[in-house]
Amino acid sequence: MDKFIEFWNWLMSTNVLNFVVMVALLYYISVKFDFAGKLEEARQKVVDSIRESEAEKKRSEEAFEKKAEAASHIDEEIYNTLNVAEKSANALGKKMLEDAKIITRGIITSTQKRIDAKMSLLQAELMKKTALAAVEIAKRDIQNELAEHSELHDKFIYESLNALDEVRQ
Repeated sequence: MDKFIEFWNWLMSTNVLNFVVMVALLYYISVKFDFAGKLEEARQKVVDSIRESEAEKKRSEEAFEKKAEAASHIDEEIYNTLNVAEKSANALGKKMLEDAKIITRGIITSTQKRIDAKMSLLQAELMKKTALAAVEIAKRDIQNELAEHSELHDKFIYESLNALDEVRQ
């Protein structure tokens, strides 16, 4: 028993008992709270998160490739759209020029018709004035002739009466 007491004293003075109690307590707590399971569960969550991230990365890369492929044809689409717009603009411009030419020809024709109508009116007015002037001159000449030759006066009266008779018939 001396040895046991000696061992007991040595154990109490060296803190080995404290260490053993502490290890036993830590073991009990870790088993009780299942630290190993929780660590494994946390590790599994990290692994799942990494797998999810890799899958998302792959989906993102595929979507990026699709977008990049679509974007690579954008310059062709823009070029085609610009060509179509240019052709449409040229066609519209030609149509507008043709319409303007037609309208201009219509205006010129209309203006020419108005000018011709005015010319006809002026000519008619001029002919009327000329005829009136000619009648006045003829009247004056006849009056002068009748004044100089009185025998023509009777002849003129008879000719006028004959002309009136012809007009009545």
